[in-house]
Amino acid sequence: MKHLTLTAFAAALLVVLMSGCPNAPRPANTASAPETSLAAENEICETLPATDSAAVAAVPDSTPAKPKPKPEPKPEPVPEPPPKPKALPRMWDYGSDNCLPCIEMAKFLNPMIAEYKDKVDIRIINVYQDRERTQQARIQVIPTQIFYDPDGKELFRHVGLYPRDSIVARFREYGWE
Repeated sequence: MKHLTLTAFAAALLVVLMSGCPNAPRPANTASAPETSLAAENEICETLPATDSAAVAAVPDSTPAKPKPKPEPKPEPVPEPPPKPKALPRMWDYGSDNCLPCIEMAKFLNPMIAEYKDKVDIRIINVYQDRERTQQARIQVIPTQIFYDPDGKELFRHVGLYPRDSIVARFREYGWE
């Protein structure tokens, strides 16, 4: 009985394998008519998975679909930084709120700040509030006016009340007007 089951299994296997092969192997001792196919005699054909497009389309693909890469956006051109403002020459007045000559100077310096806005950097510096800058400028007596070139080099220093006409004449001398 065991021999019969094994023989039936072998026959069934042979039928399955031969059904997928276009040229079944023939016994070598059998004579036959000349073949019209291009396959050689006694060719062994293995049953392989289908690779034609119709068969592949019928089998669902188990690999997940890869998303198409998004095209990288073109980088926007970087705008050029605005040009640095031109360094202005400076006339800084060092004084305080309780000094009479300083108060007199502030009366005509405040309008000059607006008048020379884009030509000369005019500042009124309170020596009691801005001690660090006062020490850097080596101020000993107030009011003191210091004229600086655009690079920060000290050009002229005056101690005491300095009239408006004298300041404007100094601006003309340096070509700042």
